[in-house]
Amino acid sequence: MVPRAVAIRKPTGGRGALVVMAGGRSLGCTLHGTRRARARTSGFRARLATPGGRRTLKLRRKKGRKYLAPAGAPNMWNKAKRKNLK
Repeated sequence: MVPRAVAIRKPTGGRGALVVMAGGRSLGCTLHGTRRARARTSGFRARLATPGGRRTLKLRRKKGRKYLAPAGAPNMWNKAKRKNLK
């Protein structure tokens, strides 16, 4: 019998994070993603890489979307970094 994954909340001070436990081993925090992972799966270059993605870009262009791939628009990602460079 395979143990089921169980979602538990570990008290870590403050709000805490949702941690998924599978068979006694932690799979990590599943509450938040990362910008890098989002861009890799739904960014502009990822869309261009597959026929379905190119179709998605074509339809978004046809509809007049400002951002063809929202995950690929990193305008505000490095705001703090840019401040330090000045």
